[in-house]
Amino acid sequence: MRRMSRRRVAGWLLCGLLAVHAVIAGLAARKSDRHQADFDNYYRIGTRSGRPYVDYQVEFPVGAVAALRTVAPMAGTRHRFGVLLVITNLAADAGIAAALAWGWGLEAAAGYAFVAAPILDLFLLRLDLWSTLFATIGIAAWRRDHRGVAAVAFVVGGAFKLWPLAFLPLTIAPTRRSRVLPAATAAAALVAVLGAWLWIAGPSGFYQVLTFRGAGGWEVESTVGSVAMLLDRGRQLDAGAWRVGTIGAGVSILLFAVGGAPCLWMIWRGARTGRIGSAWAGGISALLVCSALLSPQFAAWIAPASGVAWAERDTRIAVLVALAVFFSNLVFKSFVPLLHGDPGALVLLVVRNVLLIVVAIDAARLLSRADRAPAAGRRLPAPPPARST
Repeated sequence: MRRMSRRRVAGWLLCGLLAVHAVIAGLAARKSDRHQADFDNYYRIGTRSGRPYVDYQVEFPVGAVAALRTVAPMAGTRHRFGVLLVITNLAADAGIAAALAWGWGLEAAAGYAFVAAPILDLFLLRLDLWSTLFATIGIAAWRRDHRGVAAVAFVVGGAFKLWPLAFLPLTIAPTRRSRVLPAATAAAALVAVLGAWLWIAGPSGFYQVLTFRGAGGWEVESTVGSVAMLLDRGRQLDAGAWRVGTIGAGVSILLFAVGGAPCLWMIWRGARTGRIGSAWAGGISALLVCSALLSPQFAAWIAPASGVAWAERDTRIAVLVALAVFFSNLVFKSFVPLLHGDPGALVLLVVRNVLLIVVAIDAARLLSRADRAPAAGRRLPAPPPARST
């Protein structure tokens, strides 16, 4: 009876929150035709003549570029393009909630909708919900033991932003079923996407994405960049982002590898221990902490993990992720004062980055101490473990 009551409450809460999301989307659509650096950049990519990556540099993987070059001509004008992108993002937002409900129940979906609501106006005006949608579908499919579907979803998500590829180890995690077919499916999908990317862009395409078009310097909102902003207010606009200091372009690739190691370990441990929400939160937070670029919209990558961790009764992780997403919203809404060195805005940025570090460390500690689940990723959800404190 108590479980049924919680499910009913979660259902009503989810419906109410999704209605709020729709209202926010309506407001975002009304201002989507205004001058915005990101939307203007998306439209240029979608309509510019020539060959992407070859005739002009692009910071997005091949799937995002293909989508933009499909949507922009279809829209016809910059105004309709902005509205169509908001509608597409709203559909992705609803899809994330649906995938969470399929994998972990209405409680997880409502948790995501609650955490994402304050910053949804930013998510709707960027591209990060696309990769988050496919990552969420993949993790939910893995949870339901549809590993072939999961493999394809992770690779498709990686074609929009690279980070969903970090979940590919889930396809070969121990299971009662054969791991050969999911691994082969993942390999075939990966070869297809990489082959198409190489055919379109050549090897330079990977370099442009990994280095954000060869940008030098720490983006001001990154972990290192936020500390540099406290010590040195000098900044410059480089490759579409405000940066501070100077770093070699190859450092971005090295940082990706440094953050990838703990990320992959946490995801693997999450699969073995049945705590995939904490693994998602901690692993992707480790990637973000080590990145030279850490824009507030990247909070979309971990927002669903809060709902999953809550459904799996890892309350502390769920709350920490929710706080990190909320402070990302505050950072976004105080960006102009931040560029002018406002102390309050700098404090908000440092707190957000500290929260991400805490999420990564706390998730790693939790996963290292957790016992192995008897059948991680089995088709039916396991009874929730005791709520952590």
